[in-house]
Amino acid sequence: MTESLAKHPSHKPAKKSGRKKRRVPRWITMTWIVFFVFLLLTSGFTGAFWYYSTPHLNLAKLDAGSTPTEVFDRYGHLAFTIPTTGIREVPLVEIPNSLQKALIATEDAGFYHNPGFSLRGYVRAALHDVFHMDTGQGASTITQQLAKIVYLKDNRTLKYKIEELLLSLQISREFTKNQVLDMYLNHVYFGDGATGIAQAAYNYFSLQPSNMRSMTLPQAALLAGLPQAPSYYDPLVNPLIAKIRRNEVLQRMETQKYITYAQMVKAQAAPLQLHVSTQAWEGIPPQYAYYRDYLYQEMGQLHLNTQLLSQGGLRIYTSLNPTLQLAAYQGVNNPSNYPTPLSTATEKIQGSAVFVNPHTGGIQALVGGRQSQYTYRGFNYATSTQRSPGSAMKPLVVYGPAIQSGLWNADSALNDGVSNQLSFGNYTVSDWEQHPTVHGYVTLRWALAESWNAPAVWLLQQIGIQTGIDFAQRAGIDLSNPANQNLTIALGNIVPGISPLQLADAYAAFDNNGVRMPAHAIDRIISNTGSLLYQYQASPVTVMSPSTAKQMVALLRNNVVNGIVAGASAPGHQVAGKTGSVAYTNTSHTDSDLWVAAFTPNIVGAIWQGYPVTNLANSLPQWSSSYPPKMFSNIIQNGLPATGASFNVAPAAGSDFPSVIPK
Repeated sequence: MTESLAKHPSHKPAKKSGRKKRRVPRWITMTWIVFFVFLLLTSGFTGAFWYYSTPHLNLAKLDAGSTPTEVFDRYGHLAFTIPTTGIREVPLVEIPNSLQKALIATEDAGFYHNPGFSLRGYVRAALHDVFHMDTGQGASTITQQLAKIVYLKDNRTLKYKIEELLLSLQISREFTKNQVLDMYLNHVYFGDGATGIAQAAYNYFSLQPSNMRSMTLPQAALLAGLPQAPSYYDPLVNPLIAKIRRNEVLQRMETQKYITYAQMVKAQAAPLQLHVSTQAWEGIPPQYAYYRDYLYQEMGQLHLNTQLLSQGGLRIYTSLNPTLQLAAYQGVNNPSNYPTPLSTATEKIQGSAVFVNPHTGGIQALVGGRQSQYTYRGFNYATSTQRSPGSAMKPLVVYGPAIQSGLWNADSALNDGVSNQLSFGNYTVSDWEQHPTVHGYVTLRWALAESWNAPAVWLLQQIGIQTGIDFAQRAGIDLSNPANQNLTIALGNIVPGISPLQLADAYAAFDNNGVRMPAHAIDRIISNTGSLLYQYQASPVTVMSPSTAKQMVALLRNNVVNGIVAGASAPGHQVAGKTGSVAYTNTSHTDSDLWVAAFTPNIVGAIWQGYPVTNLANSLPQWSSSYPPKMFSNIIQNGLPATGASFNVAPAAGSDFPSVIPK
């Protein structure tokens, strides 16, 4: 770390030009100092003054844990719980001494000597507030932070600071220093859903409370640096920043004489030593792991405090369908639903699936990866991946908007080129397989059923790129990036790519009379006091007319009945859909991504298969596009009743070739 030259006596800081900063008269500064000293010395009088507005110490609240957060399915039945983490306490004697010292050196160097507050800290904060005319400077000790965690909402008002001070004084009178440190370590938030040292050590290092003492010095310093800004210093998200922060903690430990200089240098050179747990804390049934993880993600999107999930006491009502969720879990983890890897493969093929109720937008099932590669609250391929959807994009950016225009229908003649190849300036597109045409034309029906490329690109040019983009935008797919202003989006070459959840959400409009109900997992949240914290409010988006939706259902049904999506069919159910595959390169003869988006009258699913990082060795065998439809069929058959509802729309059967050829 580079030290500023201004700190050295031989390098005086340069004078600043411009208007001089207004100096605050010494009497004002002294007045603030005297005020705080008087406040501290007369805390009894001040406490009486603020009696009716200051929280009062409830010792049981510091020691007792809360009930787990309960997650209910779409039927109102308890599906699983998210255990609280604060109540899984680790006695201070079991917490490594290195961690205790690292925390004290970082958060409160005078912890064992101050009375619960720092007079120097208050004076420093007062000077800052006077000079800057604000109340943004904190002065919290570990005791004050404990008071804030348990009792107070974080803000910077003067009243808040007085409340924090008084509670800290009460805590200091009632508890020893070791008890305060014990409670703090078991209540503070360490990021990634970890409230308390027990879960933090488990999440980041897979350390159970029974072997907490095996924690290394670098690991202890890493944890001690997290409470100040858990998200910013998150080692799973920002490893470089986390390492810098860890090394700062180690330097403070050396300054405080808790470790030697040699120990500091050795620890600073060490890697982060992360060993992320592959199982959730207080494990739940494995089929719910990804759905539970997504609750954290959605609460963040709703600007709700995700720490509430780990702190417990909530009741969360969701759209979860337990039978479909189990079927999706089994389908994603069934090896027979995946192609045989190339002989060069060094990794395991990943897969994910999501199923949405098209009429409500409720996420009924979500599996973000194969369980053998699961990491607690790790990457979710169902919700967070950004991949090209290939030909699964054609209904959303080409065929849907073309039919919506009223100028095209299933029997319309589309130009396929005499040799199944067309050129548009410098861009030439060819079909994936040679096939006959009538004077270079095929019907829209057949072009979609067989996923011919040239007719799709030609049709996008006819309707206009912006028309296709606008339709997809209404369906919930953001194509605002200027890179999407080209004809290749007809083949799914979009920036930045989409997730299975986004694809299912978009296809749901076909299955709901042209109206998209934005996908969501959480319907409502009830607090531990019984108050309503959140209630989902429907925000329907009209994507297309009911007539267009009906025609698209007929066409997408034909894809399953008479086209290349036949593998998605499920006995007892009417199914419509579209596959997508993305070539790794034009010459590799392998694929990078395999997709299917398919639906019955009451459920829409999207499935993705591929490698976490694609390269030539780790790419999918060509002609493997039948596997995602196979997985969809397997999940539908196992997750839904034996007999399903009807679309009341026949498949758009008919000729592959137009009866009238455009002149």
